[in-house]
Amino acid sequence: MKNKLFGVLAFILLAATVLAGCGGKSGDATVDNGGAKSGSSDAKNESGLKPVELTWYYPLSQLQPDQQKVQDEVNKIVKEKINATVKLMPVAIGDYVQKMNTVLAAGEKFDILWTGYMLKPEELVRKGAIQPIDELLNQYAPELKADVPQVMWDGLSVDGKIYGIPNQQINGSRYGFIVLKDLADKYKLDPTSIKKIEDIEPFLKQVKGNEPDYIPFGLFGTSFVNPQAHDDQYWVVPGLDDHFYIKTNDPAYTLYRYPEEELNNFRLASKWYKEGYIYKDAATVKASDFNGKVAVDFNVVLKPGVESEVKAKNGGHDVITIPLSDWFSNGYSATTNQSISRTSANPDRAMMFLNLVNTDKRLYNLLTSGLEGVHYEKLTGEYIKALPDSRYQPNMDWVFGSVFNSYLREGQPENIWEETKKINSNSEVNPVGAFKFNSEPVSTEIANLNAVWGEYKRGLVTGTLDFDETWPSLYGKLKEAGEEKYVAEVKKQFEQFLKDKGLK
Repeated sequence: MKNKLFGVLAFILLAATVLAGCGGKSGDATVDNGGAKSGSSDAKNESGLKPVELTWYYPLSQLQPDQQKVQDEVNKIVKEKINATVKLMPVAIGDYVQKMNTVLAAGEKFDILWTGYMLKPEELVRKGAIQPIDELLNQYAPELKADVPQVMWDGLSVDGKIYGIPNQQINGSRYGFIVLKDLADKYKLDPTSIKKIEDIEPFLKQVKGNEPDYIPFGLFGTSFVNPQAHDDQYWVVPGLDDHFYIKTNDPAYTLYRYPEEELNNFRLASKWYKEGYIYKDAATVKASDFNGKVAVDFNVVLKPGVESEVKAKNGGHDVITIPLSDWFSNGYSATTNQSISRTSANPDRAMMFLNLVNTDKRLYNLLTSGLEGVHYEKLTGEYIKALPDSRYQPNMDWVFGSVFNSYLREGQPENIWEETKKINSNSEVNPVGAFKFNSEPVSTEIANLNAVWGEYKRGLVTGTLDFDETWPSLYGKLKEAGEEKYVAEVKKQFEQFLKDKGLK
């Protein structure tokens, strides 16, 4: 097993998302079994359901010009099936957390929101922002409930209640590099020679010295990697701020905070920035502005068929992958899901809609790929190809629902979903992956710590701030913000978790 310590998605994941004032009730309106306000004069459809409008917030890497056209087609299906329409509310992924903090703090009435690695369901539960869905699942989504493995429902349960629907996809992680194939071929890069992060440096040096039109390594403040130059191996403790670890094969499950191996992540960024391998303005620009111009990217989910997905977002450039770890998993870490807002006036219809998204292949692929003949063409079998200059190409199937309903893209193997399910079943599982932290006792401290990290994280992740020069001042500010109280609370809850699970 490879080292499990890595600072993935550091810009987003370094800080635990804390939401303030996520109040809001469903209101005083009574609701009939169709989800419409009592007394409505709107005509019911054949199933007896009154018409309602649902609102759904979710992130996209880029907003799509033909969003309205797709929404109109989506609503033809939804109207026919459950007599509802849905207002799609995509938000640029870099703005999603801030946008949803604002929406929730204002008590805005809406129905569905994407939750996951940026917006953690358990924290939303503690703030009263989302509602339990056990009864809704049983009554309105039995197909969906039966299709999802129990481990995923367990991963989305808080205090015995389910609070989210998993967007089924790869449930394990395997990290490594994605490299532009033409450059790898040109410089005769041998993937088998790359065993740890630093082994890629000679290739980065070649690109830096000979390819002025390319950025050697793609760090833009939203992700980072772990240099596997250490003998110690770690698991990240999930549900926190990604600075807590346990060592593998440690029967005591000792909790580590900021181990030296983690801090070396930032030292490596500083080194690579000084060498010119990282773009000079990486902390302030968007990665999407450099599609097809980055020689090497780091990726935490080198899943089957990832090459074709990257190619579609990378200006059509072929890539190769270089894994640096085996498959591992937190069981289900609630990375990408849908939850129902506490303020939803129509939670039953919202559940019907989510059931449709995950069971109606036509609806799901309309959301992920747009209209056939307008945004893509159908090839043989289950394969599709985006049309030139398509105005709807989110390339984020995992945001909408189960990717097992996706059409296949060129380059994806025919058995991709079967192989993905095998990985989900066989990945090595984090022994403390089920840990969930109740942030309520230290919510103020977490908010303060987030604010401190917000000053530094992009600079540290991209190497534009020298770590050794910056860390003393940063750590001093963290201590002033409540670091010690936060750590004490985490240790207290973690010890109780170990006892409850019979691990100690």
